[in-house]
Amino acid sequence: MTAKSATTLSPWRARFLKSTLWMATVLVAVALSGAHAMAMPFGYVTNLGSNTVSVIDAATNTVVTTIPVGNFPLGVAVSPGGTQAYVTNFFDSTVSVIATASNTVVATIPVGNGPFLVAVTPDGTHAYVTNVQDSTVSVIATASNTVVATIPVGNGAFGVAITPDGMHAYVTSPAAVSVIVTASNTVVATIAAGNEPIGVAITPDGTHAYITDFNGGTVSVIATASNTVVATTTVGNGPAGVAITPDGAHAYVTNDFDSTVSVIATASNTVVATIPVGFLLIEAPFPPAGDIAVTPDGTGVYVADTGSSAVSVIATASNTVTATIPMEFPSAVAFPPCTGIFSTTFRGNVTVSAGQNFCIVNAVVTGNVTQNGGTLTVINSNITGNLQINGGGTFTISPGTFIGGDVQVQNLPAGTAQDEICGTGVHGNLQVQGNGTAVLIGSDPPQSSCPGNTVGNDLQVQNNTAATSIDGNTVNGNLTDQGNTAPTQVFNNTVGNNLQCQNNTSITVGGNTAKSTQGQCVSSPI
Repeated sequence: MTAKSATTLSPWRARFLKSTLWMATVLVAVALSGAHAMAMPFGYVTNLGSNTVSVIDAATNTVVTTIPVGNFPLGVAVSPGGTQAYVTNFFDSTVSVIATASNTVVATIPVGNGPFLVAVTPDGTHAYVTNVQDSTVSVIATASNTVVATIPVGNGAFGVAITPDGMHAYVTSPAAVSVIVTASNTVVATIAAGNEPIGVAITPDGTHAYITDFNGGTVSVIATASNTVVATTTVGNGPAGVAITPDGAHAYVTNDFDSTVSVIATASNTVVATIPVGFLLIEAPFPPAGDIAVTPDGTGVYVADTGSSAVSVIATASNTVTATIPMEFPSAVAFPPCTGIFSTTFRGNVTVSAGQNFCIVNAVVTGNVTQNGGTLTVINSNITGNLQINGGGTFTISPGTFIGGDVQVQNLPAGTAQDEICGTGVHGNLQVQGNGTAVLIGSDPPQSSCPGNTVGNDLQVQNNTAATSIDGNTVNGNLTDQGNTAPTQVFNNTVGNNLQCQNNTSITVGGNTAKSTQGQCVSSPI
């Protein structure tokens, strides 16, 4: 970047771009150092202080491995299938490609000068990288891991997000937002959005882009159909990162100078909560920190607290910080994005296979849903047919969901995750059998995040080799818990007919009501 172009930047950005040697001295490596709540993906966090990427198990909020990457890793994005993570290395002007199966770097790609952030297209075929010192966007073909296009944009390209249909990329720079048509990789619109646009996120339905204004303390809402600003929301001081929940109902914004997160209700574009987190900046000429990501099921928000050398975990149900994970000056957080059905009606059957991360959120599926692998998340949706999970994958069926037919979960292999069926209405039968992965079917009242289910006919849990928990459900027919060789518990269920427990290796029971109770459900051997 020339001295002339640097004069158009805000003071923090100009100082940052002129002070790389100073920061290399300051950011030395800093040594910092239950039961699974649900089936969750892994999050990837860049560490500026150690030139590494930490992999977080979101079920336990622990770091499971650390991966060496390039010099000063600022941004990270995970491919839709969750098979690759792309990391921007600012001082090296490269992108590291991590194979998530082995969590090793399998390619290093030269890009423009000063790569900041990265986004992957929904089909996984291309990655878009902003180069702040060149004011360009590098387009990487993921099949060959080579740059196939370089697109000039506004001065000091920073944030980037791709629309769900993959047709447009929105890129922020200090003066404006550039809109790129991905088919031709050309800029087709430039939008004024505040004093210094920094972060960008697109709603799941693709209708709006949320842009943080770092100097103005606001978030601009762009209607993507017209590429005009249709709303402006005042947030905290120094808003930088922004992420939107899978149901599109809320946008979470990091306020760097306040060390808070503002929660915007997208229906009204008003702030409905402000959450204190760790320090988002350090005392240095430093870029806006506090990158932020939402888990694919929308239950958690992960915030990179750069100044605190930690990641804060926010539970979206309560908008409170529930965990803090030590890091080494983290800058960015990413989870594999969910593809799927959001806030619409899909007519037909759905099949989820290995390698897919599939979400059904606030939607209607007028057919059957079958999962043979991958990850399935269903939130507040109506499936008119059957739900069958057979032989592989992890799943979460969340509150507000209704299944018009039967639910069958069977033959899942041994695994460390815990799958969940919570707050769901099942018109027919619910059957969980022959699984090697733990399954939670409702929970005791203290675990309000997984309320009990309502089953129209019978609930059968049998021949499982991993733990099962059957708590707080209403079963109109019979409830049978039998032949399980791992611990099983049956608590606080209301059963219209018979409650029968037999031939379980280890069982605890209590608080159940039924027309008749038989076998191990009468007492509670340990």
